[in-house]
Amino acid sequence: MSTVAPARTTSSYTGVAELIRLALRRDRIRLSVWIAVLTLMMVYAPNAVKLAYPDEPQRLARVNLMKTPAGIIMGGPMFGVRETDLGAMMANELMLTLIVAASILSILTVIRHTRAEEESGAAELVLSSVVGRYARTSAALILVGAVNAVFTVTMTAAMSAAGFAVVDTLGMCLGVTAVSMLFGTVAAVTAQLWRQARTATGAAMGVLALAALVRGIGDVIDNSGSTLSWFSPIAWAQQMRAFVDLRWWPLALLVALTVALIALASELERRRQYDDGTLPTRGDRPGAPPIRGVFGLHLTLQRGLTVGWGIGLFLGGLAFGSMTKSLMDAAETNELLAQVLAAQGTDGVYTTMTQFLAAAASAYVVSAVLRVHTDEQSGTGEAVLAGAVSRWRWLLGAVAAALLGATLLMAGAGFGNGLGAGLTIGEPATIVDLTVAGLAFVPAMAVVAGVAALAVALRRPWIAWLVVAFIVVSLYLGALLRLPQWLLDASPVGQTTAPSDYSLAALTVMCVVAAAFTAIAGWLYRRRDAV
Repeated sequence: MSTVAPARTTSSYTGVAELIRLALRRDRIRLSVWIAVLTLMMVYAPNAVKLAYPDEPQRLARVNLMKTPAGIIMGGPMFGVRETDLGAMMANELMLTLIVAASILSILTVIRHTRAEEESGAAELVLSSVVGRYARTSAALILVGAVNAVFTVTMTAAMSAAGFAVVDTLGMCLGVTAVSMLFGTVAAVTAQLWRQARTATGAAMGVLALAALVRGIGDVIDNSGSTLSWFSPIAWAQQMRAFVDLRWWPLALLVALTVALIALASELERRRQYDDGTLPTRGDRPGAPPIRGVFGLHLTLQRGLTVGWGIGLFLGGLAFGSMTKSLMDAAETNELLAQVLAAQGTDGVYTTMTQFLAAAASAYVVSAVLRVHTDEQSGTGEAVLAGAVSRWRWLLGAVAAALLGATLLMAGAGFGNGLGAGLTIGEPATIVDLTVAGLAFVPAMAVVAGVAALAVALRRPWIAWLVVAFIVVSLYLGALLRLPQWLLDASPVGQTTAPSDYSLAALTVMCVVAAAFTAIAGWLYRRRDAV
């Protein structure tokens, strides 16, 4: 008498452990690099702060500088208590940078193991095994949670070893990683809303940028945190007030919102079908004009990315420029600011503002060029290269489209900066001046695009993102970390000082370097294998 084996029962979470092990195996190098870099920053930064500001007068001067609108936007709120304490200075100047960096990692990791796998077809292979409906999203979120837990331990240990109070250090690091985890769940939600991984990533990044902007503007309104600030989860972490008056209840807000977003992501995933999105994708339009040429195809593919970044940079420039009047008013009662403005003038302030906007635009350039690598990995690029399109034209078209987009972005950022400044100080000519200044950063964007093209040719996209990280760190933290001047001079954005100065030599050298990188990238890309 034969017997029939009972059917194997599965739950919606079957296979989570196996998927976590698979993700760890795939991302072990990538995650190790991120953990090492952020931990080393926590080793280096406290000692750099101690060396840079050993005495009370020097610390007070730095605090006064960070009380300016630009300083508050790039740092954090000032609470009027223990402002010259080294721990409070660390929390004020480093927390936002750590939050943004860790949140970007969480967003990219969640999308990589959820929506990107569906888009590439890898998830279909996984689902052919015994895997529950929620297993992939659950595994991605558990992985991100584990990485943030490691961040908390390593960063707390690194900063505590430098002599900072353990409890306050733990509070600061928990605030950073709690926000990072929250944006990982934001990515889990956007992964259910849109079919394309790029769209889901862009939406999550847009929420992160909006949260940073709302927090910044809210803290400018009241440098201890206004009502507007509390609409941003980033402010919740900073309002834990590490090293000032540590309080834990804002952490509960982050945990509650994270749990709510997990529940929302689960419900959205339950309702949708595999390889589909909750939000419908616009179908083909028979009457749409045909796409003409490789360059036109790249422009079409990057249209959504360009529009989103363009709006963001315009609003960012408008916010920066509108603070010019506040900065000039603050200089009337702040001797240090008065000395800075006397030495550099308002053009120096405009240069700093435009450099910050250009640093953001460099991320757009890298994203646009690395699309070639992503399409190559997913196989969609093969359909183009199978026709009468050389690999050189395909890569060069991506670089050219990225540069055109960067030109539009920097023009919009400069226009927004000039519009905000011109309206507040009553100088309409500033609009034209700062728009031109924004365009002066296009050669720097060309260098970034050339490096990104080289990263595509070498199959090493992390090289391009490393350049973006270097630009941001050198600009935001170069002085604080006391980086050597030769290293700061290596940043193409740092080398561009418009509108303070238009160095024709520097701009020419950047154009030559960009052309050389692109030419080398094209030569390598044409000679190597397709995959």
